[in-house]
Amino acid sequence: MICSLILGRKGSIGFPGKNTYEVLGRPLAWYPMQSAIETPEIDHNFISTDDPDLMQIAADIGFDVIKRPEHLATSSALGEDAYKHGYESILKKIGEKPEMLVLLFCNAPSVNSSLIQQGIERLR
Repeated sequence: MICSLILGRKGSIGFPGKNTYEVLGRPLAWYPMQSAIETPEIDHNFISTDDPDLMQIAADIGFDVIKRPEHLATSSALGEDAYKHGYESILKKIGEKPEMLVLLFCNAPSVNSSLIQQGIERLR
């Protein structure tokens, strides 16, 4: 089983609201989410966030939401700690270690399904 985990928090300092900012009629975070959905190798999609708007966007397109604790959603929180929390939450949800975990970010709209597929193929 291959899972995706998208990380995105609410409190951007440099560009408040960037993950939900509309680009070409869609929230910025929708693009990496849609790319994960369109990748046939990915079996299960997750988002780790503290942002209710991102939770709704993700749930609307079929993602499972991992509610990120406050201490992992600050500007000083380390990404690897948010990743670890997300990974451990996924293990509890699916009950097994995934073959791979595709890590994506809400503020990276240029990642597409083809790039994800290439990465999976090379890792395999």
